[in-house]
Amino acid sequence: MNKVLDHIDRHLDAQLNLPGLAGIAHFSPYHFHRIFAAWMGETLGDYVRRRRLEVAALRLRHHKRKPVLEIALSVGPASGEAFSRAFKLHFGHTPSAWRAGGAEQRASR
Repeated sequence: MNKVLDHIDRHLDAQLNLPGLAGIAHFSPYHFHRIFAAWMGETLGDYVRRRRLEVAALRLRHHKRKPVLEIALSVGPASGEAFSRAFKLHFGHTPSAWRAGGAEQRASR
């Protein structure tokens, strides 16, 4: 399973699918999905989405000169609009607001 998690983190900007990741773990897709969800406490899709958003949040804080769209595209194949919606849903701030101080507000809660 750790090989799968490492693969996901190294390929956040790529299309990650269940059959490909199950192959890395040497399980059938059905069996892999059940094991992954039991082991991680969330589905594969939820895990990949969360990791992409967490990595993007770190990049937004530490790479202030990079455009938000560039950071969005660096962590996933989705559009900038889809990224912004998912980011706001997960963190409660838009990517721009996060960069402007939302991260510090969240940390102080």
